[in-house]
Amino acid sequence: MENYEFFKREFEFRGKHARMAEELWILNDYEHTYFKRLIDLYVLAAVVGFRMNRKAEPDLSPFTPKSIFPEQMLKEKANLDFIMQMMLMLDDTESITDEERVKKAFRGASTKEEFDQMQEMFNSYVRGGVEELYERLIVRTPDADDDYYDEKTANIMELFERFACQN
Repeated sequence: MENYEFFKREFEFRGKHARMAEELWILNDYEHTYFKRLIDLYVLAAVVGFRMNRKAEPDLSPFTPKSIFPEQMLKEKANLDFIMQMMLMLDDTESITDEERVKKAFRGASTKEEFDQMQEMFNSYVRGGVEELYERLIVRTPDADDDYYDEKTANIMELFERFACQN
């Protein structure tokens, strides 16, 4: 039996998602960036995409890909595996019992097809999360009645409030 493990290979943001990631994560520019590392964007985007139930298809626009190297993925593997398990347990798109969902989450993928399906589900939430973060942090202009003078802070707080109030 072949062992299918997630988050051991390089990940690339491509197309419009690479462009969005480039604006959310600016290497060594801590004053203007929202994320210290690109892997941090990947992890948070997965959670935001899932929490907001926002998925996005891959985009093939001609932008330079943004890569997360395998070493970084491996360092965050425990967190990413946990997020994947939560997604699999809470995903109610398949008509399977709660017990079967839990077993699937902790068993992982047993076939190449199942592995590819689970990986694509995760990455579609990542892409959706990147879009959500981009719209809330980069595109959004603070309202006049925002409590924060600083635009970056106002956008982060608005995202937090939206995220916290989501059912």
